Amino acid sequence: MIVLDINALTLIFDSKNINHMEFRPVLYWVLNNKRACFIFGGTKYRNELMKMTRYHKIMNEFKKTGKCIEINAQKIDVNAKQLKKICKDDVFDDEHIIAILNISRCKLVCTKDIKSIPYIKRKEFYSDHKIPKIYSSSKNKYLLNKKNLVELKNKC
Repeated sequence: MIVLDINALTLIFDSKNINHMEFRPVLYWVLNNKRACFIFGGTKYRNELMKMTRYHKIMNEFKKTGKCIEINAQKIDVNAKQLKKICKDDVFDDEHIIAILNISRCKLVCTKDIKSIPYIKRKEFYSDHKIPKIYSSSKNKYLLNKKNLVELKNKC
């Protein structure tokens, strides 16, 4: 499983994007690995996704085939609010991404958002699991392996 930051959608799914080749391995990993899938969830993520009509449709198609799983929005929203109480930095606006990682216990996140990476790496945000690994370019494709898959139990 891999959590997709909204900014990664165009990088993964748009073959005309200048950085697509850097992120295409993520798409191939999900398509070619029986247990791999995209993870998303929460009100903020859904609202951002709804604004991106093309990618919303793509994610829905992946959802139909079991290659995209939506985590319980209420659980994500509650955890995101807790994270905003821990960190009040103005630039910290990806609390929903960290909440998805927390609730799903996912070990991987795909993002190109440089300002969110220090927050994703903050140990105090993860109470009972390790800091996730970050896929930010093809130099990280070694992360796309079965060791970074998790079982989702009662999260959806």
